[in-house]
Amino acid sequence: MSESFDVVVAGAGHNSLITAAYAARAGFRVLVLEASERIGGDATSEPLTLPGFLHDSCASAHNLIQANPMLRNNEL
Repeated sequence: MSESFDVVVAGAGHNSLITAAYAARAGFRVLVLEASERIGGDATSEPLTLPGFLHDSCASAHNLIQANPMLRNNEL
């Protein structure tokens, strides 16, 4: 038996997961696909040097995000 979805989101980074959440809340059947073993995209941290020392593996600063009106949206 195969499942069907209304929306397929490629990647499980921050923006993709927000998009998937809004689509699901709107009543769509959503499938999120991620190639990596970790979700979070540019917002992930991992031990890149020594065990126990976490580092930003991608982005390290999101300076303009405070101006995004989505942060004031409390629906999710």
